[in-house]
Amino acid sequence: MVKYYEDNYCRELDTAIREVLHEGDNTYIRLADTIFYAQGGGQKSDRGIIIMDGKEYRMLKSVKDENGDPVHLTDIPDPLPGQQVHLVLDWDFRYLQMKLHTCLHIMHLLIEEQIGHEIENPLVADIEETFAYNKYPNAVVSGVDMGQVERNMNELFAQDIEVTTYENENDAHYRYWKCREDVIPCGGIHVHHLNEIGNIRLSSHAKKGKMTVKVELV
Repeated sequence: MVKYYEDNYCRELDTAIREVLHEGDNTYIRLADTIFYAQGGGQKSDRGIIIMDGKEYRMLKSVKDENGDPVHLTDIPDPLPGQQVHLVLDWDFRYLQMKLHTCLHIMHLLIEEQIGHEIENPLVADIEETFAYNKYPNAVVSGVDMGQVERNMNELFAQDIEVTTYENENDAHYRYWKCREDVIPCGGIHVHHLNEIGNIRLSSHAKKGKMTVKVELV
């Protein structure tokens, strides 16, 4: 298990370069362990710096390779396997992503509760830098009172309700998110308790047969 799953509140880590990968003009490194989340499922890549031999370099993007393992695009000029590095996470950006990702799951579940049955996954689920949104076919969420969904979300986010994530026992690349009795397949990272999120605001608009429901922290 990589460090960002084992402890997604870890902000710094000493590790080593395990492999160097070249793709055109880009140089990626694979680390022995990492705190930099590899983008996926709508959640953006982490940001941060890599310190090596007393010099700071940028971690430009963290992505998954063909096996689903994280590799990092960096501006280290000539990285070599075995070199020791110190990772520093852009925690403010990460923490906001964690909060917004958790918001999207809760929002979807509360829409289902109001409708009274499960609905299909969003057409799009995306987490931007300061907000996140789900996009649904209009017919799926027709009649949903988004104001009530917002009120219900804020009621939940005032409570100390635990959020957990765990891997599939047969495939470590396949993970689940759990809150209350709800379980959703998800490989992202999230807050540990709902009351870390604080108050939110929902807005929605329909266009070309689809409704976008946007969540922002306030």
